[in-house]
Amino acid sequence: MNINKALNFITEHNIEPSAVFALVEKVRTMDLSNEDSIRKVIKEVSVLCNKPIDKNQENKIVREIMKNGINDNLFNMI
Repeated sequence: MNINKALNFITEHNIEPSAVFALVEKVRTMDLSNEDSIRKVIKEVSVLCNKPIDKNQENKIVREIMKNGINDNLFNMI
């Protein structure tokens, strides 16, 4: 994942860095084939960014993660 994109995302959305590091640690050890876990993390990101994600958008993100893992395309989806 592109660190510059991550840092820009954090800055643009005024996200607390410590919350991001906690989330990264959670994602780093999670099973990316577990749809329920992915959905929980998506909801956490939505709250963290103060940006609501509708069910359709959530479904697209879940499919993307299950198919391609965590990648730069996710920043464009949020």
